[in-house]
Amino acid sequence: MALIMTYLVSFAAGPLIFLGLVRARPSRGRVLIGAVSVVGLMVMAWVLRGMAQGPVLALAWLACLWLGWVVMIATAVQAARLRMQLPNIRKWSAAAGAVATGAPWFGLSLAMGT
Repeated sequence: MALIMTYLVSFAAGPLIFLGLVRARPSRGRVLIGAVSVVGLMVMAWVLRGMAQGPVLALAWLACLWLGWVVMIATAVQAARLRMQLPNIRKWSAAAGAVATGAPWFGLSLAMGT
């Protein structure tokens, strides 16, 4: 059941959160906010890992890591859109970023040997 939930979060919630984050027009301010958010989520994950004594804290730790990953991808896509003025960059970067949010699933699957 846990693997099914992880799969659904990786391939449904991840792309939806990502697409919500990159929907707005890119700006330097949004890229900065994204970068600060990633650092904050990673610091929070580091703090939670040090005090993880139960399943709830372990899930919170994993959630911070995973959200940090999704926000990092969204920030990179916004930075690329801001920097590159290519035709169809919005469409292609959204597609590539949404696919990249599922990458942790493959790492988990390979690590578990399934």
